[in-house]
Amino acid sequence: MQHGQLSAIVVAVILLAGCAVSTPVGRPSIDVEAAQARAAEIDSRPMTRDGVHAVLGEPWLSSEAFGIEVYRLQGKQHNLLVIFAPYPVPLPDFSDKLEAYTLVVYGEDGQVSERIFGFASSSTGSPATLIMRAGEFEFVHGFGDTISVTLDRYLQVRAARAAGPTCTVLLGCDEARLAAAGDRGFCACSTNLRVDDGERQSLSLMAPAVIPYERAMPATECAATGGRFQPLGETGVGSCIYTPRALYPLTLTAGRHLLRFSMKRSEQAAPVEVACESEGVSRVTLGGKFMLCTRFENERMQVDRPKESLISLTQRVLPAQPDVRVLVFDHGAWLYPPP
Repeated sequence: MQHGQLSAIVVAVILLAGCAVSTPVGRPSIDVEAAQARAAEIDSRPMTRDGVHAVLGEPWLSSEAFGIEVYRLQGKQHNLLVIFAPYPVPLPDFSDKLEAYTLVVYGEDGQVSERIFGFASSSTGSPATLIMRAGEFEFVHGFGDTISVTLDRYLQVRAARAAGPTCTVLLGCDEARLAAAGDRGFCACSTNLRVDDGERQSLSLMAPAVIPYERAMPATECAATGGRFQPLGETGVGSCIYTPRALYPLTLTAGRHLLRFSMKRSEQAAPVEVACESEGVSRVTLGGKFMLCTRFENERMQVDRPKESLISLTQRVLPAQPDVRVLVFDHGAWLYPPP
């Protein structure tokens, strides 16, 4: 029997019987408590990379330039759906996806300066979303994985490794448009980009990370992440929508460059010319049709996507901006240092 046919039968039986319970079967394939205990060993004494590797093994992600490592464990918890119709009838149920992460940051002396552990599960097929912060770094696990760092730290690393006269162009999206979406809304932002005569690349510049209702997050915990809380009735818990605001960095040689932005390959691109000064920082902000904003009003979803392109260029962005974050890892690739 196909899985879809089995699901249809399950739904039909539930509708007729009116009562079903999902219960775990066996032990999960990863020991989350043991993983958390191993991560906590790092705090017991000063520890270098070799010491951390001896405790946690090889990292999943690692950047020597930024002094950061991410460790990952993935597993499953199998479940059984018990339907009372009127006698208990066991049927296979969806498995919970389990994920545990440890984020480790090293100082200039090579020893651990920050460490944080996070765990999440999901039973709906959606990602087990996590938002973790340690020192100057933020790790977001959702439909994709991203690591961002403060602009100051990014510029320090870039200056130390620059092979020649270069500049940085930071790509971001309209913060005012995101704010206008309100407490019950969110925005996504993407573009196709071509730099000079280079290859076209597709960029996701603003993608919400959703902690679903099943995780039952309190409003205070959602606020601590910087997310927008979506209550589940009068329970005091709900879902949390967090929109990372980290900027996408382009490292270009000093001189003039033409950036072409578009949504579709067939449409005419909107050009922006950037005069890159050595060690300079510029910011390009996208709005208009590059942003898709959704808002829930009276239990109805309203989608707003203008037809026009809105692009603004700010030259010489000052580095002393503690609220500005820059992506260094995005959907499977380190953005800086470039591969």
